[in-house]
Amino acid sequence: MEQLKGLWRDTWWLWCGFVGVVLLMSVLQSFFFLLTLPALPVSFCYFAFIRYDDEGNEKPDI
Repeated sequence: MEQLKGLWRDTWWLWCGFVGVVLLMSVLQSFFFLLTLPALPVSFCYFAFIRYDDEGNEKPDI
């Protein structure tokens, strides 16, 4: 859980921007863009567990 908190702490603005762009595109273009919303939590969790340790700190580059 700390990995998710760490990623959110560092990149909350980016993920809010992703959601905003998806919603804007769905309003302006097509509702089809809403199908990308379920992919955002999956990629968020992936990056959180890859880039952050159990304490929520960013892992050093190996």
